[in-house]
Amino acid sequence: MASRRNLKKDISYVIGDIFTECLIYKELVPGTDRDEADRLMVELLKIDNEFTSRISHTEPGAAKKYYRAFYKDFNDRIQEVIAKMVKLKK
Repeated sequence: MASRRNLKKDISYVIGDIFTECLIYKELVPGTDRDEADRLMVELLKIDNEFTSRISHTEPGAAKKYYRAFYKDFNDRIQEVIAKMVKLKK
C-alpha cells in the first residue's frame, strides 16, 4: 500500500488531468455544451475533496478491505465522469 501522502497526490494528479482535459474541450472544441462542462468540472472538484478526505479516515483493523473499496469507488466515479465528457459535444 502506498503512503497516504502519495495516494493524495495521485488522486490530485488524476483529477487535475481530467479537469484540464475538460477545460480544453470546453474552450477549444466547437459545439461543446459549456454549462455541462462547468458542471463536470465542479463534480471533479467534489470528487477530489471527497476522496482526499476519505484517505484520512481509514477503518482500523480493516485497512486492506477499506482501500480495495476505496480504489474501486474512485475508479467507478472517474469512469462516470469520463463517460459524461464524451457526451459534451452537442
